Amino acid sequence: MYFEYPRNQAISTQSVLALDWEETTSDYPLAFKVLAERFERVIIVTVNDDLTTAEACECLHRSPDTLKIFCCPDEWIVDVPGWKSTVCLEQQVALMFDDSPDVVRACHKKGINAICVSERTWKFDP
Repeated sequence: MYFEYPRNQAISTQSVLALDWEETTSDYPLAFKVLAERFERVIIVTVNDDLTTAEACECLHRSPDTLKIFCCPDEWIVDVPGWKSTVCLEQQVALMFDDSPDVVRACHKKGINAICVSERTWKFDP
């Protein structure tokens, strides 16, 4: 479930990686730590309001000035895929990883490169 889009002129030259936390980064911390090293900035786009910047920085071996957490506001909770894709677009994300196929599809609709990472195959049922 991966599509590559041509680089948009509106996208910044700074490389930004977007990661979901629960069932994505938390399930594969070593893999995402290694991947995050190749990006200038990392944003965490999550509904987990317990996650702290210190915890995310420690897990991904990032400094706080290169990592930011975006937590879904209450008014968007009924459309998490729409919210996550909007954040990715606003933050000029180069690549997004999430465990939800709906989030990945929402990102693709906005021209954002996104990859679904999940061992939970029931999430792919129509």
